[in-house]
Amino acid sequence: MGVPQRRRYGPIVVDMASHRPVDLLPEATSDALAAWLEQHPGIEVIYRDRASYFADGGRRGAPNTTQVADRRHLLANLSSAVERCWAATSPACENNP
Repeated sequence: MGVPQRRRYGPIVVDMASHRPVDLLPEATSDALAAWLEQHPGIEVIYRDRASYFADGGRRGAPNTTQVADRRHLLANLSSAVERCWAATSPACENNP
């Protein structure tokens, strides 16, 4: 019989120059990210996913940084936009072969 393991998840902070983990935030909130950024001045670029708490935490904790969506999320954004466009125009495409 297995013993349940307690797992804790949180956003990971990675140095993109070295590709090494720097820290694990205690929770996935804008307050946690803002506090971490305030304690670690000098961050120039924030590569992040689409979660709104990352955008908000970045703006509050390091307002002079550049925020960039990572490649995976840029592709996800593009895919979503193409799907919406296709859904909006597909009836017209089906009627005009």
